[in-house]
Amino acid sequence: MPAWLLALRASFTFLTRIPVGGFPYPSATWKWISIWFPFVGLVLGGCASILFIILPEALSHWTRAAIVVGIGMLITGGFHEDGLADTADALGGAYDRERLMTILKDSRIGAFGGMALCIVLFLRVGLLSDLADRMVWGLILGQSLSRANSTMQLALFPYARPNDDLSKSKDVAVSGRVQFVIAALWTAVILYGSWSLGLSLDAIWGIIAAMTMVLCYLGWRFMKRAGGLTGDFLGTTQQITELAILAVLVCL
Repeated sequence: MPAWLLALRASFTFLTRIPVGGFPYPSATWKWISIWFPFVGLVLGGCASILFIILPEALSHWTRAAIVVGIGMLITGGFHEDGLADTADALGGAYDRERLMTILKDSRIGAFGGMALCIVLFLRVGLLSDLADRMVWGLILGQSLSRANSTMQLALFPYARPNDDLSKSKDVAVSGRVQFVIAALWTAVILYGSWSLGLSLDAIWGIIAAMTMVLCYLGWRFMKRAGGLTGDFLGTTQQITELAILAVLVCL
């Protein structure tokens, strides 16, 4: 099996707790797993949508959204949320690059990380509940396109710790022109499919603008503070992009 196809299975191993097996994978596999990140998000968003639909309608939209978000974190192991918390602690508590990298490696969550997690989780549940019966749009587009944005960001900005043997993301932090194009194609296909199913053009252009702004601003910020990206930073990009997409869907 070619490495790029085997990477599909490995992408679920990396991003979720779903027991797909196959580990350990050949080293060449990790180079390609980022091209499947949007697909993993599409599957997660689809499963979350099914859960939302089958939950009793007697429950409020807020309650249903909270259950869906909670189950989603169980499936992923809070992978991206952990990156968000570490990023908030590092950017909020460090004044130089060395200290920033030290905080990123610390498994404990500080005040900045705790506040960031609370705000992001409340916003995600709140925005999903604001979508009400259109929550399916938010779950599918938020989960899939946010991961496409992380892949594209990784292709545009360098990795900050390429020689760090303790880095958990070093082996998968390989994204170049091919990965960027594939992630962009995923984005185009998902948005075209959404338009075909009734999503307005205003919402589609709003999502594209929101994704671009988050990618560029956070990429610039990470470059300025750390000289590049880390796995935690990419998780933060996913989380903030998802919120931006949900906000666009609520407003448009």
